[in-house]
Amino acid sequence: MSLLLLFIIIALISVGLGYLSYRFLNSPAAKLSAYIVLIGLNAFVGYKIYDSIESEIKFREETERRKAIVVERLKQIREAQVVYKSRKGEYAKNFEQLTNFLRNDSIQVIYSVGDLPDSLLGQEAKAIELGIITRDTTLIPVRDTLFKQNFDMIVDSLPYIPFSGGKKFNIDAGEIESGKVKVKVFEVSASLGDIYRGLDIANKNIDTTEVLKVGSMQEATLNGNWE
Repeated sequence: MSLLLLFIIIALISVGLGYLSYRFLNSPAAKLSAYIVLIGLNAFVGYKIYDSIESEIKFREETERRKAIVVERLKQIREAQVVYKSRKGEYAKNFEQLTNFLRNDSIQVIYSVGDLPDSLLGQEAKAIELGIITRDTTLIPVRDTLFKQNFDMIVDSLPYIPFSGGKKFNIDAGEIESGKVKVKVFEVSASLGDIYRGLDIANKNIDTTEVLKVGSMQEATLNGNWE
């Protein structure tokens, strides 16, 4: 029964009892009893209204909290995919590839050798041209450059949708043609049905098939659909 229908029923009962007590109850004790019943009914309606509003506020806060945590996980996946592509030339098609790369592979890092004089501050290219400084590359383990704090915990949890009971994000990667140029793309997504698992979403007008996602298999983008 909806809150509005309950409110209408209680209101009609209250009006009816008030009318009956006024017309037909002559005893002060009987009238007092009727008034007590009316007060109780009104208090009940007030409580139900308050409880409904409070429950809705808590529900919205919880859904926003969950979405924020999932978005943060998607940002971490995006960061990992960008690093993966910088090394492999393409995006990882599954989480096995991605997490194995994060744990065991290295990336190239460019560094400068030599000191840039004050007279050439902001003119590093000219300093290189003059031979004052040189550039070189080295390999650094991914774990030393990405997710430096809690690396293992983040990588272990990366494939899984928070609050879903262990379900994995949908992940795909490949190549599309954009402006007659072939570009690498990826997409990672989670449905609201998985994100809101365990919540009472009946009568909440929520499309459980709607997704939070980052990237796209239809266009060259690294954006999330929350941005």
